[in-house]
Amino acid sequence: MKLHEIEIVTQDGESIYLECASNEDIITAGLRQDIILMSSCREGGCATCKGMCTDGDYDLRRCTVQALPPEEEEEGQILLCRAFPESNMRIEVPYTSDRISTSASESQRDFFAELVNIRPVASNTVEVTMRRIPDENGSYVKVSFEPGQFFDIQIPGTDLWRSFSPSNLPNKDGVLDFLIRILPDGRFSNFLSNDATAGQVLNIRGASGSFYLHDNGLQARYFLAGGTGLSPVLAMLRKMYDEGDPQETRLYFGVSKQEEVFYVNELAALSEKMPNLTVKVSISNPDINWVGEHGNVVETSRKDLELSGAKPDIYLCGPSGMVDATYRMCVELDIPKSNIRTEKFLPSGSSNE
Repeated sequence: MKLHEIEIVTQDGESIYLECASNEDIITAGLRQDIILMSSCREGGCATCKGMCTDGDYDLRRCTVQALPPEEEEEGQILLCRAFPESNMRIEVPYTSDRISTSASESQRDFFAELVNIRPVASNTVEVTMRRIPDENGSYVKVSFEPGQFFDIQIPGTDLWRSFSPSNLPNKDGVLDFLIRILPDGRFSNFLSNDATAGQVLNIRGASGSFYLHDNGLQARYFLAGGTGLSPVLAMLRKMYDEGDPQETRLYFGVSKQEEVFYVNELAALSEKMPNLTVKVSISNPDINWVGEHGNVVETSRKDLELSGAKPDIYLCGPSGMVDATYRMCVELDIPKSNIRTEKFLPSGSSNE
């Protein structure tokens, strides 16, 4: 089988080269050569591995229109996990070279963490706290990640992994806080509900993903979070507070029912510390006594966008229907697609089941 040379060009102008056969996708070829490119689901559904092919021919296998809309495909955008080269290729990726690791560093990304606590925060959501196991000297070890990224957690006794994003910031004690939705008959949900115990040690891998803050000057930032999509969004907001980012910032947090609302006090405390932050909590089917926003986060944010005419950077995390509806809204309001950063929940559990 003929091998083709693939040049991966990062945002900081670095080039990484790998060889890829015509019968393998680019992500797989990279792994074979100890080059770990950013990816998540490996099934053409999440868009983590999206890049722009500026030269070369390829066969793009089946992927979802949500991950790669037809108009982006026509522009030359590809998903590296679904792209099979037919010639040498040059691909520009939307992240810097430090996001690409090798197998040597990959082994350092696997670590063990102790389950510290599971606390219900809503009718279908729990807060899960873990802490990295100390080193041989008994010292806690920092877990490195960019707020917004996710970690893969292995379900004990199985070969299954599920992906979740921390809501806290990197810290020297190696603590990770996750907001996790409890799903009926979900494999990880059943583990948390029936088998998880304090002190249990879990295998963790990460961090991964391209959902994190991107520098765009003083452009306003609007965050749309559905349910536990609040977890990575909250981490990014906390980073903005820590670094004193001055942008106008809005958070639209939504759930379906009133008993599913959580972290209202935490969000209120954060907005008090961040004068540039406005928080709106909306419920699709609220009780009669609900005094917040009615409807979903797309409807709530649309009212403000139409009123102001703003074209902010938009960060959204939640179910695929919410993400798709936000894209349609942005098209209708002439908000550039380049302004949108997403993390979509996938049925496979590849993102935040």
